[in-house]
Amino acid sequence: MMATLQITQKLSITPLIEVQSPTFAECYVIGVRWRLFGWHEHGEVEAQGPLPEQYLINNLTMYAQAHPFDGQHHASLRSNLGFFVGMLHGGVLTPTGTVRPDATTLVVLHTEDFREGYMRGRRDYFTQYEEISHTEDDLLEVLTWYAQDDLYLGDQESTLHWAMGCIVGELSGRLFPMTEQERLHEYALSPVEQATMLQEA
Repeated sequence: MMATLQITQKLSITPLIEVQSPTFAECYVIGVRWRLFGWHEHGEVEAQGPLPEQYLINNLTMYAQAHPFDGQHHASLRSNLGFFVGMLHGGVLTPTGTVRPDATTLVVLHTEDFREGYMRGRRDYFTQYEEISHTEDDLLEVLTWYAQDDLYLGDQESTLHWAMGCIVGELSGRLFPMTEQERLHEYALSPVEQATMLQEA
């Protein structure tokens, strides 16, 4: 069973991905806490809810501009990524740790490319569980591959949106169960796959 993270004295949550290092854990907690409670500390009226799809793309692009994905900056990337994913997670939670009633996706979907990637990521999470990223190291590896393919700083915007959508879609599977519409229509699962999903629910 995945270990929980202590956000406040009264609030602990299960992260969207298996945490493997104290650095990632600490920054994940900071991200969740900032998204849940930072608005109050800075005088805003209420928490702003799910972040836009562009949040992770913009932050990884800015990171790539300052730090090459060459294996020598993994500590920095690990801490930043922990914060980014924590922010995504905190965006769909209430201060008591439940999923916000107005949140049906991990981020607000805007572009068709990201949406298609998101749905592909969710399908992979529920039907190809062994082949997707489950740990912070897995996620770091995938993001480094993307950098080597020049997705962050190149001109492949649609590909980047689709690829990031896949990652966020996979992450969403831990928090948002497969819906009836996804099970029956979007993914067109075989009877065997459908039976497996129902048994695990």
